[in-house]
Amino acid sequence: MSLFTKIRRALTVSKFKRHDLKIIETIPTETFAIIYFQFKEKGWELTNARGDLDVSLDSWQGKLRKGTSTLVFKWNNDDEGEIAGLTRIVEGIGKDFNLTVQSFPSK
Repeated sequence: MSLFTKIRRALTVSKFKRHDLKIIETIPTETFAIIYFQFKEKGWELTNARGDLDVSLDSWQGKLRKGTSTLVFKWNNDDEGEIAGLTRIVEGIGKDFNLTVQSFPSK
């Protein structure tokens, strides 16, 4: 691992700790879509995306916001879904859908 990669990784880990963030990776596509649309039905607004979730594309990314809370949703054909956000929200998603919650990204 190069020095640049190590520094970038350390900064990411630090950011997740400082901002009380968690992440769920490799979410199956169907589960990812269910989670996404449930949050939209609860009044979360999509920002920073070209359009609504469409798994026919090779990749998609968007942020859902409600009040001061933000969840980052990422999906692609290879890694499937990923959700990052505040610990209390992401841990709730993990519990509800039996998904593994991590303290920082594995990549």
